[in-house]
Amino acid sequence: MSIAISAESTIDLRKEDLEKYDIHTLHFHVQKGDEEGFDDKFTNQDLFSFTLRTGVLCHTSACNIGELERHFAELSKTYTKIIHFTISSGLSSGYSNAVAAASGNPNIVVIDSHCTSGGIALQALYARELIDAGYPFEEVVSRVLERRDAVQCSFQLDRLDFLYKGGRCTKLVMFAANLLKLKPEILCDKEGKFAVGKKFRGVLEKCVLAYVDDMLSTHPCLDKKICFFDYSTMDPAILERAKAKVLAAGFKEVNVCQASPTNSFHAGPNVLGIQFYADGDHPVAAK
Repeated sequence: MSIAISAESTIDLRKEDLEKYDIHTLHFHVQKGDEEGFDDKFTNQDLFSFTLRTGVLCHTSACNIGELERHFAELSKTYTKIIHFTISSGLSSGYSNAVAAASGNPNIVVIDSHCTSGGIALQALYARELIDAGYPFEEVVSRVLERRDAVQCSFQLDRLDFLYKGGRCTKLVMFAANLLKLKPEILCDKEGKFAVGKKFRGVLEKCVLAYVDDMLSTHPCLDKKICFFDYSTMDPAILERAKAKVLAAGFKEVNVCQASPTNSFHAGPNVLGIQFYADGDHPVAAK
């Protein structure tokens, strides 16, 4: 039996990591004015610059059912089973579209990650470990789902105008946050919906480093195998200082990746997200 791991581009893994872990992806869609295409057609800065210049919001949309049906059919030529990870159903129609495309096929399991970006990647990489260790399909799925609530998935905003343009916050909240130089933390809750966490105040670097410190100290029981950093745009020097903090906390690996345009656009520029498991060590023994 061979098991495929599948995901949407919202998993935010670099091409070399997708190849390394044998993860098969398909892309979300982006519309920028009259221009439309898969989200890898655009850069984050392209979308930010367009909206700041024109005031027109770009739009993102999930893979449609037909695309997913073709994707599953292609994978089924090589693999006998498929585990497909989606961005949270609380954020997108990607999950419901994938379930419809799977059409009840027992060889395809669709997992609602209840998060996005590196939070999806954590679950996919855990599935890869289990598959490589010889665990059967049903046990891989059950073990991944058992750990889903332990994923800590969050990001920190630099500005709220992109959320405001997308109808995700009021003009008053945006104005107050900008006036007070507040940089709020956004968390994925247990239902996979966005919730406002702590609010940090000050210049970007100070707030980013305080956010990273706070996330690490809030969750003392960490699985320190890997941590994901995903960013929309960010000063490389700030990224390096933030990464150093996580390595100093004992993480063996910090995977730093620029998030896809789908994940980045609605949050805006200068956003950093951090994702890790907060349920202690989980070594995977060979079956």
